Amino acid sequence: MICKKIALVGIVPVIFLLFIFNVAFAFNDAHFKQLYNSNKCPGCDLSGANLAGIDMYGANLKGANLSGANLEDSSLWDANLVEANLKGANIKNTNFSGAKLSNTVWTDGKKCREGSFGKCKQ
Repeated sequence: MICKKIALVGIVPVIFLLFIFNVAFAFNDAHFKQLYNSNKCPGCDLSGANLAGIDMYGANLKGANLSGANLEDSSLWDANLVEANLKGANIKNTNFSGAKLSNTVWTDGKKCREGSFGKCKQ
C-alpha cells in the first residue's frame, strides 16, 4: 500500500507538469490545418507546433505566433514572416532565404529591423 501511495505522489506532479506544458504551448489545430492546406496562415496561432522538416516555401505567416514552435530543418524560403513571433522557437538548420522578417520577434525576443530580408537584423 505504501508503494502505491509513493508511486501516486510521484506520478501526479508529472501529469500536472505535462498538462501545464501542453496548455502553455497549445497551438490552434484549425490554424495548423489551414497552413497545411493553403500555405497561408496570417495571424495564426502556431505556438508550440511541431513544424520540423516542413517545406513552407512562400508561406504567408504575417503576424503569426510561432513562439516555442519547432522549425528545425524547415524551409521558410521566400516566406512572409513580417511581424510574426518566433520567440523561443527552435530554428536549427531552418532556411530563411528570401524570407521577409521586418518587425519579426526573433527567437531571443528582440525585434528584427524594418527591411530585414533572409536574416534578422537587430
